[in-house]
Amino acid sequence: MSEVKARASALLQESFGPSAERIRGTLRDLGFSGYAAETFCALVRVSHATAGDLVLKTGIPDSKIYYALDELAEKGLIEVQDGKPKTYRVVPSKEVEIRLSRLVEAEYEKQRAATTRLGSLLEPLRAATKSPDTDVAYIVKGLPNVVARAKALISSARKELVVLAADEGIFRKLEDDLARAARRRIRVRLAVPEIPVTKDLEKAAEIRAIVCECVLLVVDGQQVLTMSRTADGDAYAITSTDPTLVRLGLDYWESPRCCVM
Repeated sequence: MSEVKARASALLQESFGPSAERIRGTLRDLGFSGYAAETFCALVRVSHATAGDLVLKTGIPDSKIYYALDELAEKGLIEVQDGKPKTYRVVPSKEVEIRLSRLVEAEYEKQRAATTRLGSLLEPLRAATKSPDTDVAYIVKGLPNVVARAKALISSARKELVVLAADEGIFRKLEDDLARAARRRIRVRLAVPEIPVTKDLEKAAEIRAIVCECVLLVVDGQQVLTMSRTADGDAYAITSTDPTLVRLGLDYWESPRCCVM
């Protein structure tokens, strides 16, 4: 009978090996220390254990095991029973899932708040670097980066947006942003192919049919973005606050060779 139990225990340990490694990896990905992940895996295999038991099972030094246990207890993955010595056990698996989900959500909210805070800190610093004499043009490469820059420019508008978008795919990526700008009472002047646009945008914007091949955005008569290629792999755009380039962008809107009523 003892041989059967020993064999069953060995098989259980063998089957747990791959699972334990995945558990350790997942916990490390979620920000747990290596010692905490190893301690958790050891506790999963038993109903309860003392710190001394876990030192023997894991090989973690005495000086580190309590830090690992405190980390797991603080995150709600284990319970502690007072005594001499204290004993520890893993909470039910469903509760582990709930606690980890809450940790992920809290970390996401923390990172999102940090992103928003960074943006608010950057805005006045970037505004301080602007000069009426600025005439430098910057290149933005890659379609996702170009679209992101265009969206940021649209959201920064305070008075007026002039948009020429011969490429329907590019326009569709910006359409919702333009509609939101219109709802903020930003004047939107739009030139696109003969395609349907959202009702909000159709109602609020001044729309012309475009007859040239260009993608161009002018913000508040101060900054221009012009896109030269629209294919994902080759896409790039130029942004500038140079008054001459801005004026040229506005002239495209006014030119009957580019846009028609």
